[in-house]
Amino acid sequence: MNEVAEKLMKYIVAYNPQTKEDFDDAKRKGSSQLKIKQPSNQALLVAYQSLLEKKSVQPDTQMDFFLRKANVRTLSGVAIITSLVKPYTCPGKCIYCPTEIRMPKSYIATEPAAARALRLDFSPYKQMKQRIEMLTRNGHPTDKIEYILKGGTWNAYPLKYQYWFILESFKACNDFARENPRGETLEEYWLDRPLKELQEELDHEQTFNESAKHRIVGLTLETRPDAISPKTIHHMRLQGCTRIELGLQATDDKILELIKRGHTVQQFRDAIYLLREAGFKVDLHFMPDLPGSSPEHDVHMYKEIFTDPGLRPDMIKIYPNTVIKSAELYQWFLDGRYTSYGDEGLFKALLEMKLATPRYCRISRLIRDIPATEIENGNIITNLREMLEYELKKQGKKCVCLRCREIYRQKDAIDDQEEPHIFVDTYETIGGTEYFISMEDKNRIAVYGFLRLRIPHDSNNEKLVKNLEQLATLMPENKECAFIRELHVYGQLVEIGKKNTLGTQHKGYGKRLVREAEKIAQEKGFSKLSVISGVGVRGYYEKIGYHKEGTYMIKKLD
Repeated sequence: MNEVAEKLMKYIVAYNPQTKEDFDDAKRKGSSQLKIKQPSNQALLVAYQSLLEKKSVQPDTQMDFFLRKANVRTLSGVAIITSLVKPYTCPGKCIYCPTEIRMPKSYIATEPAAARALRLDFSPYKQMKQRIEMLTRNGHPTDKIEYILKGGTWNAYPLKYQYWFILESFKACNDFARENPRGETLEEYWLDRPLKELQEELDHEQTFNESAKHRIVGLTLETRPDAISPKTIHHMRLQGCTRIELGLQATDDKILELIKRGHTVQQFRDAIYLLREAGFKVDLHFMPDLPGSSPEHDVHMYKEIFTDPGLRPDMIKIYPNTVIKSAELYQWFLDGRYTSYGDEGLFKALLEMKLATPRYCRISRLIRDIPATEIENGNIITNLREMLEYELKKQGKKCVCLRCREIYRQKDAIDDQEEPHIFVDTYETIGGTEYFISMEDKNRIAVYGFLRLRIPHDSNNEKLVKNLEQLATLMPENKECAFIRELHVYGQLVEIGKKNTLGTQHKGYGKRLVREAEKIAQEKGFSKLSVISGVGVRGYYEKIGYHKEGTYMIKKLD
């Protein structure tokens, strides 16, 4: 079969397809000529890689694109890999949370990522290694990894477990580049060793990862607002974290109390302020259809998220509430204390939410990957996002959130030859002004890349000032700095060191955005700029004049 697949692949290369339709046509005609059943793209990818090794064909980025399975996995410019931590006691008592003894709180074993983690006994090393291998088999570049850790409340786990989990994840990435892979080390190995030794080991793996084949360019941790403090922030930075996911769920304290969330909206404001002051990106979770709410109230609360200067997240995940048997809410459903407000009310509410989302925010998710068979009451529509987009199009309206405007989703709506323009949007948050600097087409339909710059202000709040002083003691490198909290260029992920013939990566857009941020920071009186850089992109910032101080990349502005 390999020999036949190579013959077909040579035919396709000679056909010189310029579009996916051309590629499919060449595949069909070639298979007919060879009198074979059309092979899968994965089989053709293996054949293509074999031909490249033999130098029988020339490398072609466009051919990689046609052969790649599930292109969307790397079209945002990074390969996203998710791992789950082991089951552990969660401080929360939320009534809607599934509680399976073999899973971390709020996850169920039939969710795809959860099922994979359970099968691998929640090993961080194996989860990372297998995901890289799977993405590679399907033709995806995996040298720039956005790593997301899920499960329970991160800061509730023992500190040694936290460092070990991330250490093993970095090691799994790095072992692909080692002649003699170090392999997996079990958690038990570190239990009787000093934490400092574990931290030093992680620092060693992070330094190796800066130039490894598979680099972790961003690391996201999931936690609760009442678990955020200067001390936990410091540890998360040492671990390499660049983004935090926080579950707010509602902006109404009465609802938060009813669902036993265990924190207030003010605690969330305090947490997001501290995280911004350390340069973090913040992803907020919002949950429509909770007990005590209604479609109208949910829309009101959602809009409040973007009018309240204490909130205004960079990203948001909208997770409509569902009733799962292992949650306390299931009993509420059985005895009539709760029932979902229905598909029609939810759909209309979500439409309004999409239209209320500002340009600087990305709606990352609209539903959880919970199988319909697990849901006793609530939304079971799996293609909800597509249905909403169709309805908005029918109404002649558009969602302008970042995800909807990513260049690869809008490439047919713009002129490919047009040079992108720089736009600067500002909005106030507690303790600072946020500058959303973006590269877009002149009509602002498509986003090529963006940067988030924070210009801090002095605070008069005594509690906040005290927390800032603690933060400054733990991370003195950020004293009197403005912050680049995020830099992202969209387009199909292109391997480090390779030219880009299709998308927007490796075209100098990132440097242009950084120069604009430096100019604004200087104009606002700052002589230092700090970047909350992922481990795997430290080298990029070094090339443009930044140097490592503590866990940040710092540049003195002339």
